[in-house]
Amino acid sequence: MNDEAEAESSRAARQHGDGVSSEHADLEHIFRRVDEEEDEAEEERERQKSARERRLDAKRKRIRMLNELLRELDMVVYMELITVYHLE
Repeated sequence: MNDEAEAESSRAARQHGDGVSSEHADLEHIFRRVDEEEDEAEEERERQKSARERRLDAKRKRIRMLNELLRELDMVVYMELITVYHLE
């Protein structure tokens, strides 16, 4: 009887140990999945930030080009006015 009780408690301890090991593996899997999701979210934020910066750079470039165009048009108008003034 005593041997049976010891065998039973030994079996229960092993099963408990397997359960703990299984729970530990499940937790590790969950933590890995959470880390992967956080990494993916960070990558998505970086992509959005990069896209936003590219759009801002494109807007700045258009503004610079328009400013240069306006300066050149101002010069053309100024030269035309000088020409008209001197021809009279």
